[in-house]
Amino acid sequence: MRKATLVKIKRAEAKLGRKLKKRSHVIKNIRKALRSTPLGDGFARFTFSAVTLPPNSFRSTTINGNGYNIISGSWIFSGNDQGFLLDNYSLAEDQWFFTAWNPTNTTRTVSYAVIAKRKP
Repeated sequence: MRKATLVKIKRAEAKLGRKLKKRSHVIKNIRKALRSTPLGDGFARFTFSAVTLPPNSFRSTTINGNGYNIISGSWIFSGNDQGFLLDNYSLAEDQWFFTAWNPTNTTRTVSYAVIAKRKP
């Protein structure tokens, strides 16, 4: 987790007056994606099963590309309440990293998708 993310978490904790709970780190692989949509020329979109976020908690997720280089990542929170993605960046050519924060008092889920290109 980047220093900027830790600063955001500390600010949120100070504003709320309580500590946020860090849940375990989740690792997902493209091979186990729920859905794969070929986009042509070796590109594909992969969607993954939802990750549960308890109230006032955050969780990091790494997606491994295996035989693919990951180009971009996206996410969607369940429900209409606000949720934040504190991190959304490439760790390596074949890895993408997310940190999601649920600032609400209800359990929510966050779903991820990545666009990747098959390695040459």
